Amino acid sequence: MFQFNTNIVAVLSLVLLAAPISFAGDSPEEINSRIGTGDPVAGKDKSAPCKVCHGEDGNSAESNSPKLAGQYAYEIQRQIHNFQQGNRRDPKMTEAVKKLTDRRDQLDIGAYFASQKQMTGAPIKNEAGEKLYRDKGCLNCHGEIGKGKPSYNSIFPVIGGQHKDYLVKQMKDFKTGARDTDISGTMGSLTNKMTDAEIDAVSEYLSGL
Repeated sequence: MFQFNTNIVAVLSLVLLAAPISFAGDSPEEINSRIGTGDPVAGKDKSAPCKVCHGEDGNSAESNSPKLAGQYAYEIQRQIHNFQQGNRRDPKMTEAVKKLTDRRDQLDIGAYFASQKQMTGAPIKNEAGEKLYRDKGCLNCHGEIGKGKPSYNSIFPVIGGQHKDYLVKQMKDFKTGARDTDISGTMGSLTNKMTDAEIDAVSEYLSGL
């Protein structure tokens, strides 16, 4: 299982509590922050195999394949590593990342998708889902409308505009323990307190952002 230094978690928690609630966008500065140390130009060619499932610009057409457009490059690189280590399991992804062992290649691929305009969904009004998102404190990590927060918070993924089916599956996997890759340690305990109906409502709300 993925281990994370508890001191770092404690410091991060204090930073999040002290920071104003805000969300990232697509200004040149914000895009550059998402890109991190990778090279998006090099990543465009390196990401060719990824585009089969995730789309040319990271906006996948398949509801079970996550959108990557505007995601933090570090988050993409971290999940590639998780699949390689077996901390996350998916037949397609496990096979796809087998040869992607160079961390520079991983960061470049992440940078390419991070450089794209952030993912969006078809507007869906779900007041119950929005209330749950706020009441459960999800915005403290994922941002006001799920679009992420400033660069210091890049360890939490952009989820606003993501496919509903994908979000539902990930939340249920956290709930059952099938997925255990949350370095803050909050997703398992949070989803354990949510019903399937609540997970569905939050996912629907987020998918329309």
